[in-house]
Amino acid sequence: MISVSIYNGHNACICIMRDGEILLNWELERFSRIKHDYGFNMKFFEKSLDLAGITYEDVDIILTNSQSYGRRPPWEVPSTAGKWTVESKVDNAELVPLNGCPMIAINHHLCHVASTYYTSPFDSATIITQDGGGDDENYSVAIAEKNTIKEFEKSTLLPNIAGWWSGITLNNYRMPRLHAWDPGSGAGKIMALAAYGNTNDEIEKQLEHDMEQGMQPHYTDPDSRAYANDEDLSDTSKQKSRDVAAALQSISEKKIKTIYDNVYRLFPNNNLCIAGGIALNCVANTKVKSKFKNLHVPPFPNDTGLAVGMGLFHWHHILDNPKMIYKNRYFSPYTGPKYSIKEIDEVLEEDVRVKKLCRVEKDYSVDDVAEIIANENVMCVYRGRSESGPRALGHRSIICLPSMKNGRDDLNSKVKNREMYRPYAPIILDKYVDEVLEDYLPWSPYMSTSGTIRKEWRERMDACNHIDNSTRPQIIHREHDWFTYNLIEAVYEKTGIPAILNTSFNMQEPIVETPREALNTFFKFPIKYLLLENSLIIKYDR
Repeated sequence: MISVSIYNGHNACICIMRDGEILLNWELERFSRIKHDYGFNMKFFEKSLDLAGITYEDVDIILTNSQSYGRRPPWEVPSTAGKWTVESKVDNAELVPLNGCPMIAINHHLCHVASTYYTSPFDSATIITQDGGGDDENYSVAIAEKNTIKEFEKSTLLPNIAGWWSGITLNNYRMPRLHAWDPGSGAGKIMALAAYGNTNDEIEKQLEHDMEQGMQPHYTDPDSRAYANDEDLSDTSKQKSRDVAAALQSISEKKIKTIYDNVYRLFPNNNLCIAGGIALNCVANTKVKSKFKNLHVPPFPNDTGLAVGMGLFHWHHILDNPKMIYKNRYFSPYTGPKYSIKEIDEVLEEDVRVKKLCRVEKDYSVDDVAEIIANENVMCVYRGRSESGPRALGHRSIICLPSMKNGRDDLNSKVKNREMYRPYAPIILDKYVDEVLEDYLPWSPYMSTSGTIRKEWRERMDACNHIDNSTRPQIIHREHDWFTYNLIEAVYEKTGIPAILNTSFNMQEPIVETPREALNTFFKFPIKYLLLENSLIIKYDR
């Protein structure tokens, strides 16, 4: 059974599975190079089939969503709002090779539910999803037992926290844009800025009032100003801007806790799975668990995980195949494309810049790479299959020692070209995390939660230490990614630091996907080293 799952909303993505195993999962933006790109793209569809090694004739079923977000898909599928699934057939000239192929449209929030539960290590769980309004709903609750998911509640009436973030910051205070269709979308920016602010009852009361007015105008008219406090706080150096961010984070945490407490009272379980855009708030994920003991956040909690959710729901729930308990409780996020050594060597041979400006070493070791990092150098890393979801997890990354002097400021100003208040995250070895962090959740393989850096480690982790001493760790086990684990072990032997700083390999663009994109971005950076699969590329000193 080969299924092709197509999500054509913002953060559009495709997932191809054979008998429940993911052959390929990736986002349209990685192909089109347009941040948060949306809609159906025929070339992306055909490229996906090619990368997965299948043809039109191999496809048994198409799984999809019903929302077009301004770009109609090349098929007609009735709305799934308020429904789980709608069966149809592919019948359109743009997909002639698949005419007559069965199609199932699956509800937006149900895809979120499946994306988190079926990638979790649990055989039963309570599931909560929250977003800005997928399939005209912003909230759902479900319970799951083995293969089966039972959805209990969907609502547009409960607090639309994602809508508040967009509405208040865009419409009311004109902070950094959070509009879902805006390439500069930055909920993470506001979460980072919140640590610089101070909330108080007066600001929270005003925001609560604004929240009660409704947030919908920002969806249809990004330039609308729906509220009375139309104050320009786009300058994030203003204390008012920082205080509003802090208040918004504080209120959101309180609202989320209320929801979790109520859900636990109705559906008590040790295990909680969450998804939807709100699940990207790693600070709230850590602070707000209610009475649930165990938390799972998938590597793609936002809409980048919807195609995976479609495929897993079909395979496990509809076809009733047993839920997978992944090895070592770990669902690998490395499900994107991988390019062969031959393909990479061809790109290197063709690139004039490499020939003129660099030397290429093929016989490097993990210890050689560790030595470069230990000597306070920054390195771009491109290896293995790319990560699914919005966060780089070591395969399409920029890395360095977290103790580098001025590391955070230099990365922000000279490499990433982003705001000074933006923090960086570490990858930390599992066996040393207790030594480095406190107030953290032990299971955080996808950079989905936060922790506090212990006082004695703050200087050595300075580049990853946010202003409130928090950080967003990726806690890595050897079986997750042997190369990265061995690299950090070697760095630890040389420096005494069991961690590396990790940020995405990009610059105001989607994370690099192909070897050529990796080279193009590398040559834009003032960075000397690039690890490109089996090649260590070193720029000559000039």
